[in-house]
Amino acid sequence: MKHENCSNDNLRQIDLYFNDYISEKKIAGCSLLLWQCGAERYTMFKGVQDLESGTPVSRDTIFRIYSMTKPVASVALMMLWDRGHFDLDDPIARFLPNFNEMTLYCPDGNHVRATCKIKIRHILNHTAGFILPAFSEHPLRELYVSDGVNGSRSEGTLTEVIDRLANKPLLFEPGTRWEYSMATDVVGRLIEVIDGRPFDTFLQEEICTPLGLVDTGFHLSRNKTPRLAGNYTRDGSEPIRPIDLPASSRYLTVPPYKSGNGGLLSTMDDYLRFCLMLRNRGTLNDVQLLKPETVDLMTKNHLEGDMADMDAANFGGLDWHGTGFGLGFSILLDPERVGYGNKGVYGWSGAASTYFWVDPVADLIAIFFTQFMPSRTYTIRNDLRPLVYSALALKSS
Repeated sequence: MKHENCSNDNLRQIDLYFNDYISEKKIAGCSLLLWQCGAERYTMFKGVQDLESGTPVSRDTIFRIYSMTKPVASVALMMLWDRGHFDLDDPIARFLPNFNEMTLYCPDGNHVRATCKIKIRHILNHTAGFILPAFSEHPLRELYVSDGVNGSRSEGTLTEVIDRLANKPLLFEPGTRWEYSMATDVVGRLIEVIDGRPFDTFLQEEICTPLGLVDTGFHLSRNKTPRLAGNYTRDGSEPIRPIDLPASSRYLTVPPYKSGNGGLLSTMDDYLRFCLMLRNRGTLNDVQLLKPETVDLMTKNHLEGDMADMDAANFGGLDWHGTGFGLGFSILLDPERVGYGNKGVYGWSGAASTYFWVDPVADLIAIFFTQFMPSRTYTIRNDLRPLVYSALALKSS
């Protein structure tokens, strides 16, 4: 990746792009941070936290990061791998015996016995055979939702929900396809069983406190309510409308279900510190969470081919040709096919249109926060990465 001088005119293109979203009230507000080669290159805070209060978006605005929780949960589990507690090819039934005898879905209800065991690596790269109801139209969706198994909105404790998940048939033989799923919720339960501490306690004591993530967690204390952004959606061409506002947010109470799939709140600075730890291959300042080779392992492709080869070509309305999946992250395999970026870029996004990536070759971290669902409504995620590379005058080599 070649670096060229970056002008204010280049960066103004990012401003202009998001000015349209704000002025047309497609979103209430947003923030963007670009960190490169040891320093912040660009920060942007536009619009308001919520239309009702008119409070401007700021650096310490708290956002629902939804599936950007997955990399955090995946790091937590791999910390235990670093400590020798399991092998990636161990069946999850070694620790969660209810998953020992799984079946495969059949439309007539006569589900057949799966021949392959779900391995720990399968729950980290979404090839276990589970689904995520919010992203699936398969008949399995009704079996999940009717039993209170519904991603971050599941009913009950983590133990209860994962036990019920174990009773659901799989969509396919483990390891044979890629399907976005509740696998990272299983990651959270696995951490509890292996380590002995509740999942949220492990995250707080082993990741948040050591890294200094002061605003990251599964619920919000009352004194932080004024910093929480509202979450919005829209019906067709109608104006955006709130679906979760600070004063009445469901995040004001401690949830019984701590979802590694999509339950965390965070801020720009907190998530930057998490990304810097990854960029540094497991270490931030004097705190080491992972061995360097473990981060390398997590951020390489663990699929046979790309996501399109694994039947996920158009997941979430995006084109996944040229993109693989590691242990908690998507991995850019073919920059020429994708049209921008650098081989080895890794990252992920969230249901409320949040997005981040780390480019090790360009030494770049990009974090984008807004609060709008569903994320496929707009083209922000498709547009943002090429816009950033153009603005920073980064050329693939």
